[in-house]
Amino acid sequence: MSSQKRSSAFIDHCGIEVVSMSEGQAVLSMPLGDELKNSGGMVHGGAIATIADSAAGAASWSMVAEDKMAVTTDFNLTCLKSLFDGVITAEAKMVHAGKRFMRAEVSVTSGDDLLARAGVSFMIIDRPKV
Repeated sequence: MSSQKRSSAFIDHCGIEVVSMSEGQAVLSMPLGDELKNSGGMVHGGAIATIADSAAGAASWSMVAEDKMAVTTDFNLTCLKSLFDGVITAEAKMVHAGKRFMRAEVSVTSGDDLLARAGVSFMIIDRPKV
């Protein structure tokens, strides 16, 4: 797997780092800076969605060929608890990996607190030649 395949300026901009990645699984972390908070000083829902989708995407990378890519087709997020300070961790596990579609489940936590759960579906397509 090439490092270019895993690079993303958006992920870097958000401060997301890959903690671990293995066959169909990924753990990502993101420190909660002020730029990721809403007007109430809590983590923005979009930041939670970003790390959840990114973790699921990272889990998919380990399972698709170099000439293919998995693109998000369906994303659902249930927020359970908010956060004012700390580090957010997203742990994704692929629960279905077919030839054309994949599905991951994601838990988003901070320490022992469960912040959100997400489900992400992907369609496998040919990697564009750019």
